[in-house]
Parts: sequence; structure tokens; C-alpha cells
Amino acid sequence: MRLMPHPTDRLPLRLVDDPIAVSPAEGHAAELRWLRSVAGDGQPTARLWHQTRALIVTRKDTRLPHYDAACQALAALGWPVHVRDSGGTAAPAGPGILNLSLFLPAIPGAAPDYYYQRLGAPLLTTLGRLGLDAHYGPVPGSFCDGRYNLVVGGLKITGTAQRWLAPSGTHAGAVLAHAMVMVDGDMDLGTEMASRFYELAGSPTRFQPGTSTTVAAQLGWQGSEAALIERCRTTLLSELA
Repeated sequence: MRLMPHPTDRLPLRLVDDPIAVSPAEGHAAELRWLRSVAGDGQPTARLWHQTRALIVTRKDTRLPHYDAACQALAALGWPVHVRDSGGTAAPAGPGILNLSLFLPAIPGAAPDYYYQRLGAPLLTTLGRLGLDAHYGPVPGSFCDGRYNLVVGGLKITGTAQRWLAPSGTHAGAVLAHAMVMVDGDMDLGTEMASRFYELAGSPTRFQPGTSTTVAAQLGWQGSEAALIERCRTTLLSELA
């Protein structure tokens, strides 16, 4: 897939680096503030950030018959549930996951593919510089699957989602394209918790272990998680600059 150029691509990118893990509520409140800011000033913005451990679900998941009971059970297991405004399915969050949020002015007539490709381009290059050969594609059985996953060795290493802010009388609208780069951590455990949520909430949705991976696993990383996250962050920042 080839990214088609657009005049807004030439606008300078405002970079926001938030290296300290925040709660999902804090992180997603900041996302909404930046989305509204970009809708107002038209300045493309990229934000790198981390969340504390949680399971992030969607608005439609809150309508499941046993949603409240599922939330209580997962919180007792150390996986508090938080609701996001983008689509997809439940997905794990944690400090070992580097979040890239790209906030772009809405472009009349632009399809979701355009924003996914703007998001994916620096990630593909970053993973390549780290020594990983990544490409777009679905991974059946993975949580929050989609054709704009980034895949390494047949396994999902990055998930993506979007949120659109419609134009109003005060702004022209904006789009948030978000990626979770799985740098380190136990993705099978995260996958299990996502399946457990749906089981307890009364949904048939399930995910398969062994469908997601991390940068650490693919590199055979033997150093600290913090060192690898910093390496990923600095490499990605240099691609975004």
C-alpha cells in the first residue's frame, strides 16, 4: 500500500513526548484535548505515551449483558477496565506498550486508509531500523484485529484504531489515528484477559494465544525493558521529526 501525498503532509509535526505511564483515564482525556486542539488550529500533532496496566474496551462492549460483573472480576485480577471512544475490540494496555497517537486535520473526502498509512509509515521505518521486517495485515485470532495491524513473522506487533471528530461551526474536524506498539510484556496474558472479559461479560468473542508478539521477543532482547522502550522511543521520535 502506497501513501498518497496530500498538502497537509508538508505541515510541520508538533511532537509531544509523555514518557511517564499514566492511568487510561488520564491518557485518554489528554487524547481528547489534543484532538480538539488540532481541530481548532490545524496543526498536525504526534504524541508518544504509556498507560498503566488495564484492559481497554469499546463503547459497544459496555452494552454486554454482564459488563459490570466482568469489570469487577478483571479489576480483582489487577486488570481494571477502561472504555475508549475508538472502534475495535478489547485490548490490553501497560507500560511495556508504546502508544503513538497521530492527530491530523480532517481532509474532505479522505478515507480511513489515508490516516492509517500516515500513522503506519514512521512505524514501519522504525521497526525496520530496529532490525524487524514488518508489514500491514490481519492476524486472525488476535485481539482488536484489522488489516492495518503491523505484523512481524506472522504475529501482530502493533494494533491500530481511529477516532474522528466531526466538523462543527467552530472547527473543520480532526482525526486521531492511534497505534499500540508492543515493545515488551506478556502478550499471551493480555490476550487471555481480553478473552476472559468477553467470557464474563456474556459475549462469544474470544482470542487465540500465540497471535501477538513484542519487539523484545522478536529481537531476543536480553536487556532491561526500560532500555528497549527508550530505544524504540528515540528511534520513532527521529522518524517523526
